[in-house]
Amino acid sequence: MQAVATRKKTAILEHSPIEFEQEIERLQKILEANEKELARVAAVNLGNKGPGLRNLLDQIYSLDIDATLKRKMTDACMHIIEMETFSKRNNTELTETDAAFIAKVEKKHHGLNQRELKICLFIKLNYDSEEIARTNGISTRGMESIRYRMHKKLGIGRHDSIKSYLCDLALTP
Repeated sequence: MQAVATRKKTAILEHSPIEFEQEIERLQKILEANEKELARVAAVNLGNKGPGLRNLLDQIYSLDIDATLKRKMTDACMHIIEMETFSKRNNTELTETDAAFIAKVEKKHHGLNQRELKICLFIKLNYDSEEIARTNGISTRGMESIRYRMHKKLGIGRHDSIKSYLCDLALTP
């Protein structure tokens, strides 16, 4: 085992900086291809992603590749698993755009719970308060209270539109 490690160290020392840059570019291309493949697999397997992705995670963990590359690949898998869990929990089938939007809202506003994230998505998708209330099994008055609290959590003014804010957020890179 030590002989293998010594050979790897010797091989690393023999490479030039240009070769390292080329290797980095090659690994980035592999990462991009793997991320696209993950997205494709996720789109194909909308109904039952969990077990397949968990197996993929196990395979990624067992690979002998750069730790940063491995981390990016596992993060992409975990993101897909989280979005599947969110959609199952909220009985909503998410598109890739919806999942990216929810991730963006969640990243920017950590204090929102799952129901509020779902409501943000419905607001962005142009559902009115009555439809959202009915979908979530709450009263219209309860929905008004949630929107009031969401104004505070999102940090927008009382008279500013949550829909406008969320649409603007969805469009920002």
